Amino acid sequence: MLGSNAYKERRDWYTFMLMSTSKLELAAKTSMTKYVGKPEALTPLYVQPDRAIFLAASSRLILKVYTDKTALQKEVEVAREAQAAGVPTPEMIGLEIEELAVLTMRQVIGTPLSARNKNAIQAAGKYLRKFHRIGARPPFSGGQTKWDEFILWWSFKEIDALYDLSVCDENERDELKDRFQKLKPILESRPVVLLHGDLQADHIIVDPKADKVLAFIDFADAQHGDPLLDIAVLTLRDPELTPLLLKGYESIEDNKQTQNMISHYRLLRHIAEIPWLYQRGYKELANKNMLRVRAALHRF
Repeated sequence: MLGSNAYKERRDWYTFMLMSTSKLELAAKTSMTKYVGKPEALTPLYVQPDRAIFLAASSRLILKVYTDKTALQKEVEVAREAQAAGVPTPEMIGLEIEELAVLTMRQVIGTPLSARNKNAIQAAGKYLRKFHRIGARPPFSGGQTKWDEFILWWSFKEIDALYDLSVCDENERDELKDRFQKLKPILESRPVVLLHGDLQADHIIVDPKADKVLAFIDFADAQHGDPLLDIAVLTLRDPELTPLLLKGYESIEDNKQTQNMISHYRLLRHIAEIPWLYQRGYKELANKNMLRVRAALHRF
């Protein structure tokens, strides 16, 4: 049974989520009415206290509501750049910025990219190369101007967060830091491009019957960095995608160094997800990620 404090925390979190969802949904409905002309039932697809995504099924609209207004402004700007570069993206209907930011776009009906979509995987690689050609404009998010300095700053920050959360012990913390420190000479020579920043398979929508890419979505986390970081995130939970993806990308050789870098970027992604998941109450998922981190340590 839950103790009284644990029960209160869960009840308070649930109440807070309900209040947040109501406020976010109201903003979405206000924007939807502007474009559709009348209210319509919304289905929540993703909800957090600071953001939500809703589907207006009748009108086939997706409405993203964020408290962080700059994030959705960035998404619109990067999506336009991607489209200009020849990458398929959803049709942007409008961006409203008031107390909250609401981005309304046309729904793309399809399924996330998977190992079953052989032609779409290669096409995704070609589109990703086009996106990466848009260009990079450091500094990086930590203020660094060199990729190796950024990766060491980022990895050490996230590894220290694991230790502070008591998710890893002192030996694991030091071993993880040592792994990334040893990468420094390779990181110094890595190319830097514009990254999608959160290129999960869910963010590439495909037509499974035609086996073709319909759209790249969710550009709010776009940043600058090594193109292999996007590839590592995309193949994080489905490594089978990697050979065909690289074949479609064409300009990255599928060799030992490439695989080594992808493995380390996957490790960093798992590490970085853990504090993020803990902060939002997803401890079970966070612990699964830590199991993957430990498994990776044994493989290296």
